[in-house]
Amino acid sequence: MNKLSIVIPAYNEEEGIVETLKQLISSFPDSEIIVVDDGSTDSTVEYVTNFETVNLIKHEFNRGYGSAIKTGMQSATRDYIAWFDADNEHNAENLKNMVEILESKKLVAVLGQRDRSINKIRGFGKFIIRLLAWSLDVKTGVDLNCGLRVFRREIILRYLYLLPDKYSASMTSTIIMIERKYPFTFHPITINQRLGESKVALSDGFEALILVLRAITLFSPIRVFLRLSILLLSVGIVYGLIKALITGLGFSVLSAILIMAGLIIGVLGLIADQISQMRLTNLDIEHRKKRKD
Repeated sequence: MNKLSIVIPAYNEEEGIVETLKQLISSFPDSEIIVVDDGSTDSTVEYVTNFETVNLIKHEFNRGYGSAIKTGMQSATRDYIAWFDADNEHNAENLKNMVEILESKKLVAVLGQRDRSINKIRGFGKFIIRLLAWSLDVKTGVDLNCGLRVFRREIILRYLYLLPDKYSASMTSTIIMIERKYPFTFHPITINQRLGESKVALSDGFEALILVLRAITLFSPIRVFLRLSILLLSVGIVYGLIKALITGLGFSVLSAILIMAGLIIGVLGLIADQISQMRLTNLDIEHRKKRKD
């Protein structure tokens, strides 16, 4: 598979990086393998340098999972870019199947989809994130942010600036594929036991919730604004009617405020949606020009 670049972000992954590289080199001898060390303080860099065919890029300090992914993608030279974790959780055979599906079905991306989470607490957190996404009409499958995925390079690089520097890069790229209506699919994968400790903190989960809202607002703000607008209008009208029937004094000041707030938010949502569509259209035009050049 000489069309494939494999990007591996690594931060203090000395326990898993060797096994990860062994299986990738064995399964993808002709592929470009890039390890981005994100400021590790253990022996990760030392272990990676023992593999002569692996390209090593080093961050001087820890910048985050997403930042390492972006650095690796900017250095990738092949037609397809895969993300692969350094903790031995992913299987090279799964990636091989995903690349074959990408090529045979002419897709833009194939995203790994785990059937379970190794950590129950993290699994519950991901369920909450999926609920939020589903409530905003983002159909994300059962696994929103699996780190194993493969893209067509020319497409994913368009959205490099949208990917966050932390652990929500996977989730954001999923939302990009959905919102931009690119042909992609989820592919069920098996996972190994993680080697080493997870670097994901509870704060990353809260950040992920905010990023879901940010990403959806970027592509389709009307979904967020319209729901809030309808909620405020409904509460204001129902409350006003009940209050008027009980007191006989008409709509209360509070109900009027709620109704006005709902109307204002609805109008802001329409304006924001127009701006969003204009930005996305300009982005498409810019990339068409680059391709012609």
